[in-house]
Amino acid sequence: MVYEITNPRAPEFIQYINNRDFLASTNSPAAGDLGPEGLHFISDEDSPTGTPLLAVANEISGTTTVYEVAQVR
Repeated sequence: MVYEITNPRAPEFIQYINNRDFLASTNSPAAGDLGPEGLHFISDEDSPTGTPLLAVANEISGTTTVYEVAQVR
């Protein structure tokens, strides 16, 4: 889930992202990412693309997904 938290006392829901395919078997790569457990934010200064990134490690599927973080203004 993505929230705007500029004001922590009034968080605003932005969107929900889920790249799992619930119709695919959990032991199939087609199922997508399963069991996200680790998150690491990469600032735009440290990003190879120059934009902020969020790396997600998934325990069950053994995959890593990298999301680009767009700034909402």
